[in-house]
Amino acid sequence: MKLSLLERLFILNPIRPLIQRHLEARQLQKLGGLLQGGKALEIGCGPGSGVGLILDVFGATAVHAFDLDHKMVDRARRRQGRRTAPVRFWTGNARRIPVPDATYDAVFNFGALHHVVDWRSALAEVRRVLKPGGRFYCEEILAHYITHPFWGRLMTHPQTDRFDGVGFVAALKQKGFKVREVREMADLYIWVIADNPQ
Repeated sequence: MKLSLLERLFILNPIRPLIQRHLEARQLQKLGGLLQGGKALEIGCGPGSGVGLILDVFGATAVHAFDLDHKMVDRARRRQGRRTAPVRFWTGNARRIPVPDATYDAVFNFGALHHVVDWRSALAEVRRVLKPGGRFYCEEILAHYITHPFWGRLMTHPQTDRFDGVGFVAALKQKGFKVREVREMADLYIWVIADNPQ
C-alpha cells in the first residue's frame, strides 16, 4: 500500500533520517550487532536513507533495495548515486521479491511491513531470500498505533489483520525464523532480530 500525503511528508522530512539513524538503527544494532560484510536487502526503502545506514553503520558490502513507489526508488537512487559499494534499486513488492532463494546475508525492514496487507506472505519471502544463518533486522509499528481512532484516519495503513508484538513474533516463528531479541515500546513500536536457521 502506497503512502498517504501525510506519510510522504514525514518520510521526506529531513528529521526522518536522524530518527532512523539515532533511534531505529541504533536499537537494531544494539540487539542484532553488525554484519561484518555481506549482501543485504532493504524492503520498503523509501528515499534511501536506510541503504546508507546498512552500508555505513551495519557494515554491509552491497545493498539491494526496493519500494512499491517508483518515485521513492528514484529518490533513493539519487541519494545513494555516488556510492562505491554495489547498490541496486528496483520498484517491487515485499510479497514477491524477484531474487533466488538464499541470496542475502541480512534483510532490513525500517517500518515497511505494516503497509503490506498480506504481511505474513512478506515474512515468508524475507525468510526465503535469506541465506541459512542470515539475519532479519526489523523495526515495526504495531496495531495499537495503526488502528488508533485518530492516527488511523490520517494514514493509509490497512486496518484489518494488523499485528501486535506477540502476534508478530508468533508469525515469525511460524514462518521458521529463530527469534533472537525483541524490544517493544509502549505497545506502539517493536524491534526484532530473527535468524534464518542453518
